[in-house]
Amino acid sequence: MSQILKDIIHYRGDQLFNGAVDLSWFLNNIQKSHKAAEAFVFHGPQYHGVSQNDIGVSHGHHLQDTVTFTNSVIKRCYGEEDQPFTLAIAGYGTGKSHLALTLANLLSKPDANISKNILSNIEAVDLNIGKEIRLKLLENNKPCLVVALNGMQSFDLTAEISKQIYKKIRDKNIDTKPLDDLRPRFKYAVRILSYLKDSSKKELLDFCHISDLEDVLESLNKQDEHIYSQVHKFLTIQGIPIQAIGGESIKDLIATISNEYCGKDKPYQSLVFLFDEFGRYIEFATTRSQIAGSGVLQDLYEGIQSYPDIACFIGFIQFELNAYVQRIPSEYK
Repeated sequence: MSQILKDIIHYRGDQLFNGAVDLSWFLNNIQKSHKAAEAFVFHGPQYHGVSQNDIGVSHGHHLQDTVTFTNSVIKRCYGEEDQPFTLAIAGYGTGKSHLALTLANLLSKPDANISKNILSNIEAVDLNIGKEIRLKLLENNKPCLVVALNGMQSFDLTAEISKQIYKKIRDKNIDTKPLDDLRPRFKYAVRILSYLKDSSKKELLDFCHISDLEDVLESLNKQDEHIYSQVHKFLTIQGIPIQAIGGESIKDLIATISNEYCGKDKPYQSLVFLFDEFGRYIEFATTRSQIAGSGVLQDLYEGIQSYPDIACFIGFIQFELNAYVQRIPSEYK
């Protein structure tokens, strides 16, 4: 009896995620993030649907399966390789965001159940590489400090990186003083608000459209840039400007994290930037530098370059970098 395709193949609709996975889930939807990471289907060196001949050799890029790629990332994050920069180039719909989300979960919680399930998925495809990765994570028994960036979002890069890092440090109840010292304007703003008269505090709440002053103070303690901006505007109107003092560049931030929080006898193994849709953000940062921040990508590059044994960058793009350069208006090139 002949069979038709629908009798042989069944699609897991609950694991398709409407056709798209968002790296931002790692930050704002833990349950969905875990579910997607556990559903990622790895391909190993012996199980790969594309060959080097299919993509050519003239461009100089090396074809790599996701299991080998993951192993390479683990080695770099745990100090076995000293190449801090990696770019994964693959077309639309090939699973870059899904892989980035899976790596974010694996690196940030190597001893959690989610990581054990991810490792089982790797071992199902390539047992030897899977065991090698599992052993590496067990030997170090330390998470990486993961910064997950979705380049489709139009954010101030320094502020976004600072916000994510500060939240992770606070959530683990680790002393934030080195970060506070790096950006003292937030603590200074809190101190100024404590001296305001009750009538001025009421005006501030109305200005910020917030009902409780404690919410404002808590946001400032979390280094929330939006609330700080509102408070700064209000205090400036009142004739009490806040001066931005201290080092607040991405380079300063990377230096502080590398020296204070990562490495031997520190809470984190390394600082890892997972940057999805990096090509799109390059275009945005070039043409909208007033939002992204002036020179922030160069700052990021130099900061990582200064600490290659601690910081590493994994970018996910759809085309070669030159293709993005060609799409940028000539006045910005």
